[in-house]
Amino acid sequence: MTHEVLFAKFFITSEKRARWTQFLSNTKRRKEVLNRLSHDLPYIHELATEIPSIQDFPEELERLLKEKGAGPTCHVIVDGLKIDGHELPLTEAIKAVFLHDSGAILSCIPGRLAYYKPEPPAHGLILERVPR
Repeated sequence: MTHEVLFAKFFITSEKRARWTQFLSNTKRRKEVLNRLSHDLPYIHELATEIPSIQDFPEELERLLKEKGAGPTCHVIVDGLKIDGHELPLTEAIKAVFLHDSGAILSCIPGRLAYYKPEPPAHGLILERVPR
């Protein structure tokens, strides 16, 4: 399964999951989902940890994600940037989404670890599913 399918399967609420999976994989409908990233991600709240503002900047975020097992690359889901849908080095992806005003998701470990950056001034979230 792809990063995007696993992200939707494990981090999006059940009532929105099928729609998100379908729309992310459809080039004509993808934009509808991407537009919602800025303020309306239907994530499972129990899997989210808000990043304190003192840690919500690129270098510290990269350190936090690596401590949780993130590797050197991540999959990017972002509205309005050409990097949407691409695998990038983690450092590069973090810097790109921090400089962008729209919402973004960095999927670090498919279905297990992701970062969600909503539209400013909201704080970012680490979405994490710990394996049993």
